Amino acid sequence: MIFLDVSYQPDWSVVFDRWRLFLEGAWVDVWVASVGFGLACIIGLANAVLRTSGVPVFNVPSFLYVQVMRGVPLYVMVVWVYFGIANVIGVNFTSFQAVIIALALTGSGYTTEIFRAGLGAIDRGQMEAARSIGLNRARTYAHVILPQAFRIVVPPLGNTFVGLFKGATIMSVIAVPDMIFLANELNVTYFTPFEVFTAVAVILVALVFFFSAIVYVLERRLKVAT
Repeated sequence: MIFLDVSYQPDWSVVFDRWRLFLEGAWVDVWVASVGFGLACIIGLANAVLRTSGVPVFNVPSFLYVQVMRGVPLYVMVVWVYFGIANVIGVNFTSFQAVIIALALTGSGYTTEIFRAGLGAIDRGQMEAARSIGLNRARTYAHVILPQAFRIVVPPLGNTFVGLFKGATIMSVIAVPDMIFLANELNVTYFTPFEVFTAVAVILVALVFFFSAIVYVLERRLKVAT
């Protein structure tokens, strides 16, 4: 049987009196997720180009890299980078560096497949046509292939960013001062889990809605431009 404590009176002053701290914590989540996502896109694009290059020696390492990065949970990756690497090779990352590296590695497993699908959707005849007019491989990708692939990959990349943004909130386990870390600190001090984590949930939903709207607008603009 479930008993409800109807006498509980939420104390929202714990949240309202510290709304600036919550916004600062949310900015930390956005900033870390954005940097990690940017690095994940760079790694993923490079890996996808190797995967679609037609050179057999790149296919197996690229495939294994994707499976490993997508298979390791983000929590494990964060702890492994922050504690594991430090013990093995003596490189002490800051908590910010560790979570950004973890996001970049985990995210690159997904962005690689997204870019690979986008590149694969471009007719190979366009590569041949570009090469026939004297463009080298790098210029062909930069001016012909990638601009077209970008229109294809925007929606799934947007979903990946949202996923990394929500996953980035796990950074509190290594004491990064984001809004989850703040909520935990307030809960320990005032025992107000309902209030502080409701505030976190509302902020997260609002930010996800905002980022989703940006992706939607960008997708529509790209469709109009085609």
